[in-house]
Amino acid sequence: MELEITGKKENKTLQRQEVKIEIKNAMLTPSRKELRPKIAALLGAKEELTVIENIDHTFGTNQGKIKAHVYENEEAMKKTEPAYLIQRDLGKQKKKGKEEKKPEGKEEKPAKTEEKKPEGKEKKPEGKEEKPAEKKKEGDN
Repeated sequence: MELEITGKKENKTLQRQEVKIEIKNAMLTPSRKELRPKIAALLGAKEELTVIENIDHTFGTNQGKIKAHVYENEEAMKKTEPAYLIQRDLGKQKKKGKEEKKPEGKEEKPAKTEEKKPEGKEKKPEGKEEKPAEKKKEGDN
């Protein structure tokens, strides 16, 4: 896999370099963990301050494009980049399913569930039975 810088822009307002890189001879889309150290080495920057915004690997080819930002300091990076991008690049994920400890002595009662009515025909009130319609006789008018 080869990396080639196709565009580089200095953004002094956001204290970062915006870089466009082309990937060549990559059979599979490279992971962010694989790319970050290579991009940092290519630009002579710290790996911790490199954020990969986008990896676009063209289907059916061995080429792709990357958009990355290299920051001057960590404060500027945290102010500008969304937290999910930073976590994605660093490989840190929040643990789901964490259970909180409940204080002792306080027990929660289970929520009341509604009684389910049996499915099928409902009973009709007594005394109001349906009668079949009476047939009219030919002689009655």
